Amino acid sequence: MYVDGDLGENISNMSQIRTMSALIAGVGAGVMGLTGITGAVFFFLCALLTSFVMLKVGCEGTPERYFPSGKKQFFSLGNLVTGAMTYILAWTVAYDTIYIF
Repeated sequence: MYVDGDLGENISNMSQIRTMSALIAGVGAGVMGLTGITGAVFFFLCALLTSFVMLKVGCEGTPERYFPSGKKQFFSLGNLVTGAMTYILAWTVAYDTIYIF
């Protein structure tokens, strides 16, 4: 049984973690000078690592206790696309600041 308020808070917290992770990964990719496919692969690896850490540490390996969809909540295309926008923004700003300006 899931309480709507608690479930909403769990989803909100997960979204904030994903956004912060994408921001940090984007700045890291920009600083390292990653471009093209290497930058995209770096994002996918960081997103995957973030999902695994939230799954194992945040949910203590039992996501069914916190989310009705269980592991699907962590590995969905929607979550990936949301993080990608933040990643691209941070990646572009960091790369341009260091290598172009």
